[in-house]
Amino acid sequence: MATVLLTGFALLLLVNVPVSFALALASLAALLYGGLPVTLVVQKMTASMDSFVLLAVPFFLLSGHLMGRSGIARDIVDFADSLVGWLRGGLAHANIASGTLMGGMTGSAVAEASSTGGALIPPMIAKGYDPPFTAAVTASASTIAVMVPPSIPIIIFAVVTGVSVGDLFIGGVVPGILMALALMVTSWLLAVSRGYPRGKRPSLGSIGRATRASLWGLFMPVVIIGSIRYGIATPTEASVVAVLYALFVGLYVYRTIAWRDIPGIIRDTAVTTGIVMLMIAAASLYGLIVTREQIPQAAAQMIMDITRDPYLVLILILCVYLIAGMLLDLGANIIILVPVLWPLVRSLQIDPVQFGIVTVLGLSIGLITPPVGASLFVTCGIAKTNLLDGSKAVLPFIVALILVTLLIIFFPGIATWLPYSAKD
Repeated sequence: MATVLLTGFALLLLVNVPVSFALALASLAALLYGGLPVTLVVQKMTASMDSFVLLAVPFFLLSGHLMGRSGIARDIVDFADSLVGWLRGGLAHANIASGTLMGGMTGSAVAEASSTGGALIPPMIAKGYDPPFTAAVTASASTIAVMVPPSIPIIIFAVVTGVSVGDLFIGGVVPGILMALALMVTSWLLAVSRGYPRGKRPSLGSIGRATRASLWGLFMPVVIIGSIRYGIATPTEASVVAVLYALFVGLYVYRTIAWRDIPGIIRDTAVTTGIVMLMIAAASLYGLIVTREQIPQAAAQMIMDITRDPYLVLILILCVYLIAGMLLDLGANIIILVPVLWPLVRSLQIDPVQFGIVTVLGLSIGLITPPVGASLFVTCGIAKTNLLDGSKAVLPFIVALILVTLLIIFFPGIATWLPYSAKD
């Protein structure tokens, strides 16, 4: 059954069958080969979606769509530019800062790359930045969106493993800030070496105006993180609050959303939600066969034959993630790889929040590495540069993100201190 599953899945991917359908069809073939009842298909796929935690997915996606349509991205970009735009390569720093702030609204790297890229890539090119560099820095900044709350990949990881979504959300805050700092240092070094311009040092008045204009947007992550951190709301409840907040801002503060726009926004959200949920449902069949064939135990034994040191095990897992990220989407990789690695991680007593953050961060690098690199594809299109040049320009940022991941591996408190201090 395992051979049929893995071979069928690989062949279907080679002929460009979407990942969710490839998982479902390969799993169906394995079930038929093993003589198991086909009714398991419906039972497992339905049961996998019957989860209260998964309600957070459509609500956070809806809040992201609402915030995107409200025009708040422009004010966030202006605020970020007022804070860091005066540094050498200022627009690159503003790009990273705004990506960090807006990541807490969209929860999606591709959505963040599209919104920030559309706002900042054209003016960066107009001021003398190389198009490949603009594409690379924007795509790299978008990876922060899958680390800071609300992150859809973190929710998927929580569903697969049973780890608390709240702990994972809070655990991603400090790593997200470290990612932003690492990318900004990299941008500064490249800007100095290439002579990129710096903006004018802003006055306190201009910073104050930009801050006031962006307050409604800046308050959104505070609502989400604060309510979860202090036990006021569960992540699912916080997602509903985020929708109500975004709807209020769009309708009555910015007045850029009308009631007639709501059905279209809900339709767009439903399409995105359907993609995520179909993949989770299809992966439940895959998980059934993986467990039945004892693939996790075999993989764990293979790694433990090499080393039993938790640090080295996590480094080996990171290497697997970097390769897998080049081949498959982030969400698909979590669904496929984590169930295999989870028993090994627990047997070595690796902290589940640390493993979750390493997993999401390590696999998020795949968003900027070809041939899959969805964020890099988007930003190269906006910058009107070819993917090869964009891939070369993104290499220093990939190194920076790998270094941050290694820091979390060797210093787990970076990811675990905030969520566990809340319980203390």
